[in-house]
Amino acid sequence: MIKTTNNLNFFSILFFIFCITININSQEVKEEKSEDEKKLRKVIIPTVSYNNSFKTSVGVMAGLFYNLNSTDTISPESSTMFIGRYSANKTWMTILPSKFYFKEDKYRSLLVAGLGSINFQTFVDYSTIFDNIGIPIPPIFQGEEGGQFIDYNTNVQFLYADFLINVYDRLYAGINIIYAHNKTVFDVEGNPSETQNLFGFGLSTEYDKRDNQMQPIKGFNAKLTTNTFLESLGSTANYSNINFQYNHFFQQGKRNTLLIRAFGQISVGDVPFSGQNVVGRDDLRGYSNGKYRADQVYDIQTEYRHWFAEKWGYVAFGGVATAIDGPSDLSFDNLLPAVGAGIRFMAIPKSRITVGMDVAAGKDDWGLYFRIGEAFGR
Repeated sequence: MIKTTNNLNFFSILFFIFCITININSQEVKEEKSEDEKKLRKVIIPTVSYNNSFKTSVGVMAGLFYNLNSTDTISPESSTMFIGRYSANKTWMTILPSKFYFKEDKYRSLLVAGLGSINFQTFVDYSTIFDNIGIPIPPIFQGEEGGQFIDYNTNVQFLYADFLINVYDRLYAGINIIYAHNKTVFDVEGNPSETQNLFGFGLSTEYDKRDNQMQPIKGFNAKLTTNTFLESLGSTANYSNINFQYNHFFQQGKRNTLLIRAFGQISVGDVPFSGQNVVGRDDLRGYSNGKYRADQVYDIQTEYRHWFAEKWGYVAFGGVATAIDGPSDLSFDNLLPAVGAGIRFMAIPKSRITVGMDVAAGKDDWGLYFRIGEAFGR
């Protein structure tokens, strides 16, 4: 267990790195603001983070922001990001997400590619195993945790693309395709493994009434996405994913915004291990150890954003989540709370592009997060 003193020193170092990074980016932004005709804006930040699973991670986040058509004054700025990370537990990942807005925001598209080698863990609950076979838990398995973590490695490659058309007011609808190949090897006797080749398709919808995509102050947006994987199309398993989210932004004076969010990930059918959902990742901050994993994950959150200076602000957030395999598993005992706070810097004021760092704590877990843009802005 890490001592409190070490934690304070660690956070001090991180904050120092964050402030140096902000200063560098601030100078870049000043240069760009003086060039009125400059069409390409950029943010680059080195990242150092820590959580209970990956330990210390170092990397870089870079973002390019631009207009596809200089005469289009209605479409939001398009963006291309690069996220690269290497962790002390030998996990590495590179992700290239791009969002495109064109034809006066009549069309929208998302393209994400990535690959990596992820060393993670999953929690095996002894009570669930023995309940399923109808016998009491043997004394040898009766510990404080009621189970144990099992390490595994997943090598993954994926490509996701969608294309949406404005069909009514601010409602968009379209299709998506996804390809993924992953191989998971578990660190137990015999090293059992699971290899999945997944090719899927589905529907994507979005109703977007935000005043800004990168740093909304008011309005709302709702998304519903489905993906179906079929053996007849080359997939290893037959199952479907349903993802939904709803974010509502309430302006509180000139400097404050209150966000309320609902989110869900549902997998149905012959769901493989890699198709399950995990509490945390980039949604409910504060959970990083992979303990809470199931076919369905739901959460509700709120976040308060305040700008105490022209370019500096902070956020405070909290929420609850649950990971279940079906409605019968839903109970108060399965609710997982999380709280956290973070700091923000307005890196490119003209585009309202922020960079920030958050720290959050959940049930017996915590995490530290660097970001370009606000949470839930995908």
